[in-house]
Amino acid sequence: MRPGRPPLRLRFLYLWVRGPFPLPLFLALPLFALEWSLLLALFLRKTQALLRGKASRMPLGAVFALRGLPPLVLARVEAEGVGVTVGLW
Repeated sequence: MRPGRPPLRLRFLYLWVRGPFPLPLFLALPLFALEWSLLLALFLRKTQALLRGKASRMPLGAVFALRGLPPLVLARVEAEGVGVTVGLW
């Protein structure tokens, strides 16, 4: 592994909803899908800026920032018996 680069293991953003229903709802989004979406948006924005004759920087380090974090809960909300958890695993 090269120094300064985040590890390339499979990571997920997850949504977990618990409530009065019998089974909890669990949705997982692979982190690479979010990263590729951000890269596509940055590429389109840079292309648009270049066509207008302006220079723009691409913050590639910010796209891969979530890879450096350990597994953690990003947000946890509970109201009226329904709990919603969003995290990184």
